[in-house]
Amino acid sequence: MLTRIRPRSGRPARPRTRRSLREKLISTGVAARAMLFLVLGVIALSFSAPQQAQALFDTCDWAQQSTNQKADMPGPAAENIFPSVKQWDGKRELVAGATKMDGPASKYTLYELSAMRGLNWASTQQSQHDAKQGERGQAADDDECSLQNEIYNGVAQAIFDLSKIMSRAAISIKEISSNPSPLAALYDGTVSGDDSVVDRLNNGVFKLAVPTMILLTGLWVFGKWRKGDMREVWSGVGWAAFVVIAVSAFLVNGNYVAVVETADSGIAQGNAALTEAVLDGAIDGVDPPCDLPDNAPQRGMRISSCAMYDTLAFRPWAIGQFGDPGKARIEYKGDQKCDFGTGKRCTDLRVKQVIVQSVTNIEYYQHPSEVEKEEGEEGDIIKAKENQYGELRNYIAKNQDANVYEQWSGDKPSNRISIGVYALVASLIVGLMVIVLSALTLLWHAVTLIMVILLPLVAIISIHPTQQKLLRGWWQTFVHSFVLRAGFGVILTVLLLFYQLILPLQIPLGMQLLMLLLVTIAVIMLLKNLLSGKFSPQVAGADDALGVGDAASASSSKLVDKTAGLITPKDGTAGRITGRVASGAARRFDNKVLGGKLQRNGHLEMSKKEQNKAAYEGAQMTHKNYRDQFEKPKPLDESGGDPSRRRRGNRVSATQAPSQNSGTAPAPQPQPQAQPQPQAQPQPHSRPAPAPQPRPVAPQSHPPVQQPSVPRQPTPPAAPAPPPRDPRGPSGRV
Repeated sequence: MLTRIRPRSGRPARPRTRRSLREKLISTGVAARAMLFLVLGVIALSFSAPQQAQALFDTCDWAQQSTNQKADMPGPAAENIFPSVKQWDGKRELVAGATKMDGPASKYTLYELSAMRGLNWASTQQSQHDAKQGERGQAADDDECSLQNEIYNGVAQAIFDLSKIMSRAAISIKEISSNPSPLAALYDGTVSGDDSVVDRLNNGVFKLAVPTMILLTGLWVFGKWRKGDMREVWSGVGWAAFVVIAVSAFLVNGNYVAVVETADSGIAQGNAALTEAVLDGAIDGVDPPCDLPDNAPQRGMRISSCAMYDTLAFRPWAIGQFGDPGKARIEYKGDQKCDFGTGKRCTDLRVKQVIVQSVTNIEYYQHPSEVEKEEGEEGDIIKAKENQYGELRNYIAKNQDANVYEQWSGDKPSNRISIGVYALVASLIVGLMVIVLSALTLLWHAVTLIMVILLPLVAIISIHPTQQKLLRGWWQTFVHSFVLRAGFGVILTVLLLFYQLILPLQIPLGMQLLMLLLVTIAVIMLLKNLLSGKFSPQVAGADDALGVGDAASASSSKLVDKTAGLITPKDGTAGRITGRVASGAARRFDNKVLGGKLQRNGHLEMSKKEQNKAAYEGAQMTHKNYRDQFEKPKPLDESGGDPSRRRRGNRVSATQAPSQNSGTAPAPQPQPQAQPQPQAQPQPHSRPAPAPQPRPVAPQSHPPVQQPSVPRQPTPPAAPAPPPRDPRGPSGRV
């Protein structure tokens, strides 16, 4: 803005420019963007140029010869956020980080030993020739230092770390929900215990209210007896006796705790047996990393957790580390000394590298190994792991093909980025469905707990024969909760089976994701049928007056619908997107190659942008024509009047009103004569009616057509209204 300030002396001052704060911020942002673009351009050009030794820096010593060779310690990342369950003992406690394990490592799966530790994509700056030198490949080749590979491997590992966090969360929630009593902490003091809430309600409410309810039932029986409804009498008496005996037997001496625990344990054991039978056949006797002895405790549930670990984390990592051979077990013929298992696990190269790159729960509490003592680093387990890593690198360089070593060394980091993205999407699809199933299982565990707590209150009212529907509804919801929890376990097992079968298939990763998505959608449809109660027994005359079962069913259905909305697109969305992409590609080809010939001939429709442009141009043309036709000044005739109002044969157009200067006055309009109205006598205590106002007569543009007059019949005078009744009585009072 330019302003002129006049000083006191009256002389004009020089103009001064005032810049607002907004303009200053805009100019600063423009300069910052230009500087950032320049820096990024220089970096991009340096990356695109062939990498030479000491190209950007004086030395490559700042980049280690091998990255990710530092062994992962227990505790960091998602390991403390999402705890695991000690399913290898009967306590089933939650553990986070390192936990002390008794016995040999063969008693545990690889997931139980290392969790998500060790799943790092190792890369090295050494060529295969240099890695073969010495026992640990100590020879370095600085000429092969590649900054670009280092950055791309770091990006791939960052993407894969997100996948590991999601997988860890899904496995953790699944393990918590798979416990026979995941809400055991809530049972203490509410259901179980010497002075639980259920015991207090039983002793202080139910037992005291039973005589009163029996008395009310007797009055009801007496009324029915007098009416002669003996069938209802005996039915009511039998129902009241059944409720009192059954509820008392269920609540006495903590029998309800034994019933719930037995049902939970049976469901857990059945699901575990089904999981073990299905997954044993699916993966050929449980190969590493999920191999366990036949007599291992809770073997089915532990294999189920490890199968998710194998599907979502271990196998994608092995493919990114070793290439296509990483999908299956790779034979390892190196050092026969094995302290992380027996049998196939010790001769699997993939498992060997995970152990080298991680500190297991057993190693965390052990004394220094022999390797540490040889190096003089007693107590430093990280140094021992680095030495083991060098030996493993030397073994791979000597015993594997050049293609495998090239992928293992990280010279093709773009492959790892694609595998990381695939693992992240797969963990989102699989993990989301597993989390939903686990959340539904926990929800119906809570419903079971609430129904047990409310049983004494429901039973009191249900003793009366007219309130049988309350206890019937309680029983239906109680049984329905167990059926749903068993069904969730079966669906989860089937889901893990298909996930375990899809990943090893020799098909493109995109097809694998599509198959995972289709399996998830099918499971969602099965979940909807299960939640609708088609597989649960229906009790005649049941009524969920408390609303616990209906609320849980509504919440479950809403959760499943939301999950389906996240996974599957809305109706027609996929078709619209596909058609839009195809039409856009066809239009680009027509414009670039054919010069728009197909669109001019009508074979292709216009794009949305072109349609909007054509509509805008048409609207502008319409406005222009309107202004030219109606807003242009009209010429006057010789008399100074509008030529459109000229006479035509001394007649005025019917659509035009007569002009004031035309010399012909309009014919007078006949006024309607008012008819005499009979006068009504005034009512007492009433206000006088207002005088009628004459209605305005609308002017007519032409004389009306004369109609033949018809004589009207005289209207007879109205009969006089009767006089009003005198409200006063004989005494003169109203």
